[in-house]
Amino acid sequence: MSTLDRLTTALAERYQIVRELGAGGMATVYLARDLKHDRDVAIKVLRPELAAVIGAERFLKEVKTTASLQHPHILGLIDSGENDGFLWYAMPFVDGESLRDRLGREKQLPIADAVRLASDVAAALDYAHRRGVIHRDIKPENILLHDGSALVADFGIALAASSAGTRMTETGMSLGTPHYMSPEQAMGERALDARTDIYALGCVLYEMLAGEPPFTGPTAQAIVAKVMTATPEPVTTYRATIPAPVAHAVHVAIQKLPADRFGTAAELAAALHATSGTFEAGAPVRRRQAWRLALAGGLLLGAMAGGSLVAMRSGRAVERFATPGLATPVTWEQGLEITPALSPDGKQVAYASGNGTVSRIFVRPVGDGRPTPLTTDSTAVELSPQWSRDGTRILFIKDGLVFSAPVGGGAARQDVPSRDGQVTALAWSPDNQQIAYVIGDTLFIHRADGTSRPLAAAEQLTLCNWGPHDVIACSAGNSLYLAPGIGFGNIAPSWITLIRVADGTLQTITDSSSNNQSPQWSHDGTHLLYSSNRLGPADIYALRVTGDGTPRGEPERLTVGLNVSTFSLSGDDRRLSYAVMSISANIWSQPWQEGRPLAGARPTPVTFGQQVIEAFALSSDGRWIFHDNDLAGNSDIYRMSLATGIAERLTTDRTPEFAPEPSPDGRTVSFHSFRGDSRDVYVLPLDGGALERVTDTPAQEAQATWSPDGSALAYFNITGEPSIKIATRGADRRWVSRALVPGYWPRFSPDGRRVVFTTSLLGGELRVIPSDSGPSRLLYPLEVPGAPVAENSTWSADGAAIYFKSHTADGAASIWSVPASGGIPTRVLQLGDGRLQSDRYGFRIANGLVYYTLTDRQSNVWLMELVR
Repeated sequence: MSTLDRLTTALAERYQIVRELGAGGMATVYLARDLKHDRDVAIKVLRPELAAVIGAERFLKEVKTTASLQHPHILGLIDSGENDGFLWYAMPFVDGESLRDRLGREKQLPIADAVRLASDVAAALDYAHRRGVIHRDIKPENILLHDGSALVADFGIALAASSAGTRMTETGMSLGTPHYMSPEQAMGERALDARTDIYALGCVLYEMLAGEPPFTGPTAQAIVAKVMTATPEPVTTYRATIPAPVAHAVHVAIQKLPADRFGTAAELAAALHATSGTFEAGAPVRRRQAWRLALAGGLLLGAMAGGSLVAMRSGRAVERFATPGLATPVTWEQGLEITPALSPDGKQVAYASGNGTVSRIFVRPVGDGRPTPLTTDSTAVELSPQWSRDGTRILFIKDGLVFSAPVGGGAARQDVPSRDGQVTALAWSPDNQQIAYVIGDTLFIHRADGTSRPLAAAEQLTLCNWGPHDVIACSAGNSLYLAPGIGFGNIAPSWITLIRVADGTLQTITDSSSNNQSPQWSHDGTHLLYSSNRLGPADIYALRVTGDGTPRGEPERLTVGLNVSTFSLSGDDRRLSYAVMSISANIWSQPWQEGRPLAGARPTPVTFGQQVIEAFALSSDGRWIFHDNDLAGNSDIYRMSLATGIAERLTTDRTPEFAPEPSPDGRTVSFHSFRGDSRDVYVLPLDGGALERVTDTPAQEAQATWSPDGSALAYFNITGEPSIKIATRGADRRWVSRALVPGYWPRFSPDGRRVVFTTSLLGGELRVIPSDSGPSRLLYPLEVPGAPVAENSTWSADGAAIYFKSHTADGAASIWSVPASGGIPTRVLQLGDGRLQSDRYGFRIANGLVYYTLTDRQSNVWLMELVR
């Protein structure tokens, strides 16, 4: 029996089904005859998969709430039920058309009609919102036109579907339409309020006036990316005759931040009819763009207070560190200009320029001066410039060694004798008689007599600065952040650590759940400045300290939305140079067939937007891609439907999470997080259950992967002795771990009996070991000429081959193949196109495609005047 026949039989006592009127993503609509009242009605029947997820009890409860909405501009519900597995509700049959029908015919509506219809919808929404009902799917298809008025339809499905929570996403359907979906809804936020409907109505009004929505694209993913990152054209661009109040209302309604929109639909309606003398058409958009430029140039919080700027803390006034002045760009070239160092007199800036793998130091006069290389060696990797007190020399790292060079030209000299080439950070003492430098996790002091001594040991020290009271401040915990190589731009948390030169005492003065970088002392040592993403994009904070560095109060946030990577101060603290870095890393794919990429096929993007995706994984059924990204400020875990491109945000706390891995049954996802005192592995049930902590040690466990049967997790620790561990549940359901082998990046074979791994975090030998312990076996020797170092790896579906990723010294990435029994590796795919680099470790093969990330990195140096 067909679906129509079953439905006809199920409702035969109450309704006569006439014909199908149309079908959408969630339901099918039928014209029917109400036998009791002898009238035409429209019956909407939920799709079976959606009905199964919502359930009859929940559906009937929510539809009852919707039926109580009685408003002239809401299409009411007159009946509902569950019959023979069908969940349905009945509405009056409207003899008219939808707004979509009219837009399809006319494209642009008369301004008066558009304003009237938007006002009708706003009135309906305001009524529903005041009763706690959010629609979540306002679009032209759900706005019916009857006798010149608008009727909002489908409150029934919206409320019922939203009540299903995360289970609805399992159907592959999503509530909301990309063209009209608010950024917070596109990000998968579950706690939506009235402002998400206001955004959608603003988009509908925009389309009625302009002829197209604010954002368009070839795919749902492309549209969502624009919703998240792009700024729409002012509606007056398409139609100059739009009155200023209407243009302003549209502009406010479609702001990305809910706080920047109208608070209620009634406010939107009122704004549409405001007096025209208040606004200039298009002016709010221009002011907003100017605000964005000001942020890029370093707009400081509270700048309107001028030179006497104060902040209130604990009921008393505290003088701020500085007040902003003019901000101007120092560099504007393509590529990465990073780690700026301002000369003591504030007239020159030294910085490293390159592509994240190779770099060279340049010196540039403030203003329009031309950059000049510090040295004549164009092949070396030069990093971390620091000026001498008199401004005549610059200390820097060259190929992992400590050098200095005269600013005006001349030969560079090696200031710290060493042949190891392992220096990762340095700092000149205020009198330039001593040099602090870092090798491994140890900070050394090189004295004027030519000898060196170890001072202190701390985890991954980098970006150090020596203060006037002999306290060295360093960033710790994330040495990859600005280190050349494939880890460049790593956004894992870090913290600021102080080291006293007198005795090596350590003191951590920031949180360890944000990315805290670039400590800089004020000239008198009363303040320590640093960058942090603790409240969103990385900004500059100033912390008042005592002579030994002990904090005096809470840090003061100086900038808002700057997205600074590193910065430095002039000798008198009246100028500040800083690098604004823009990094986006998205997932791409290209066809893959019989163990290699399809010839002639080009990669295409899977995700879009200004976001950084560090790691990702696909569900075993190939329908979902799980990834981390920093769209919400810090990195969170998302699940995106490959069919629709709509992503659901799974974690929402303020600490970052990385490297999601769905379990084989699709019920849970593992990831590592910094929400505890360390980096640990967690498992999150996708049905809303409690979060489980798998590891709880200071060893910084990361990158967990599941066994094929879902009974075990393999992961490795980052600090201490390298170790791959296998975690399984004990009799009490608690996770218990056992050590397997020293190594990194483990991956179970398809049968679960073997584990492939590498011997180094940044690339080493590729080995295979039985998953229940035993000796490991080398797959190929690195001593063979041209043999690649192995990084992250995965197995072929039949377990006969292992694919792995490898980078060359200049950052070029490729995927290689080697027999699982051992043999000569073969390169099967080179990644990247010169501008975009595949600098993350991960890749996956599924759905006849190979997935990997490509990164676009840009950074420029700015200069800001400070008034103190």
